[in-house]
Amino acid sequence: MDNLRLSTVGAVCALVTVALFVIGIALMVTAGVQVLIPETGDGQGAKWIADVQDAGDGFYVGAWLVLFGGFTGLVALIGFYDALRGAGQVLVLGPVLGIVGMTLVTISHAIPVALAYELVPAYGDADPSTQASLLVTTHTLASVSLATNYLGNILGWGVVVPLYGIAILKTSVVPRWLGWLALVVGFFAGFLTLLSPASSVIEGLSTIGFFAFFIFLAAMGVALLRRRDALPAAAPSPI
Repeated sequence: MDNLRLSTVGAVCALVTVALFVIGIALMVTAGVQVLIPETGDGQGAKWIADVQDAGDGFYVGAWLVLFGGFTGLVALIGFYDALRGAGQVLVLGPVLGIVGMTLVTISHAIPVALAYELVPAYGDADPSTQASLLVTTHTLASVSLATNYLGNILGWGVVVPLYGIAILKTSVVPRWLGWLALVVGFFAGFLTLLSPASSVIEGLSTIGFFAFFIFLAAMGVALLRRRDALPAAAPSPI
């Protein structure tokens, strides 16, 4: 334990997070469920319930992998701080806000999993009037999940990742292009996400940040594992 760096643990968790999300999402989509959190438009709740009913175990396995990915992602953000803390005291906001953000995102993913276990079977066995009531419950909890996910992503993608990006450019602990990539994540997945409720086009563009974030995680994990012996000697350098 004494020789195990927190940054190394974070690097491994970053790679595990990417793997869990990729495999988890692939399993859910292959099973026929396109999104973990139900959409709230007309008929979307009933469609999500029907998709989950038809999906079988593939959906549940995929959903649990995504949930565990939230936990490993949280550790990854803490590990990144350990590698980059030479950038200054303000960087301590990274792991603090990262913990809050990833916790909110994980809660937003846990709610639909609970819906799948409890509400979906009840919906299939219910009469039409009870089904209507269950749909209201589904839409309400889906709205809570979406709002929680939105807030968590704003903190993680819009604040923590750009903060780490600036730290990377300042310290050069890892290749500087990762710093610019982090700022891309902040713009598309952070800033544009704030504006996404106003336009479906902006919402589509924010998806670029989603993919860029996982590329950032994977690349950071590899970079930190390759340079773990040199981390304590890193010194700040001008942007």
